[in-house]
Amino acid sequence: MPAKKRIQKQDILAAAAEVIRKGGASSLSMRNIAKELGCSTQPLYSEFGSQEQLYEALPGYLRQEYLSVPQGGYRDFGRAFLRFAGKEPELFRFLYLCRRAPEETRMEDVNLERTLDLLVDSLEMDREQAGEMHRQMQHFCYGLGTMIATGYRTMDQAEIDGELTVFFALLLRHYKHASDETTLAYWMERSRNPKLG
Repeated sequence: MPAKKRIQKQDILAAAAEVIRKGGASSLSMRNIAKELGCSTQPLYSEFGSQEQLYEALPGYLRQEYLSVPQGGYRDFGRAFLRFAGKEPELFRFLYLCRRAPEETRMEDVNLERTLDLLVDSLEMDREQAGEMHRQMQHFCYGLGTMIATGYRTMDQAEIDGELTVFFALLLRHYKHASDETTLAYWMERSRNPKLG
């Protein structure tokens, strides 16, 4: 008789995501995750030790699985975030529309280091300035993502691209002192293709 397939941590986290996707964060429980996997709760506790440890691992898994972006242009990061808000509203709510402890004030970003590297290289910024500009873009995307995930606003990809382009242009005008259209167009193109520099 063949040995039963061992349930891995990734399987459990994927099942937890599916539970949230189907029923929202309020449906998340060890029993419902086990039901999604077709097993008892024992493998969940064997892999994670406790419910709290599983729940602590879940946000990192979701960010890596749904929000990690291959290296590309700067706006690709915003596109991925807003696409996630539209396609996975329950998972977005779980990650970003929950009460946080006072020490948890920063928005977690699985792409942060790559994003800052891209801005430093393509826009010739120091890392501190790149971080400041990116935080402003995050705040914009967070607000827009919240409207999308809660059904307040629906947007297709063209509308998302348009919104990101307008806001990014505003940021470039400020941070790169791009007061004329030629300078702005140069930095917009550099952000799309860092190798131009």
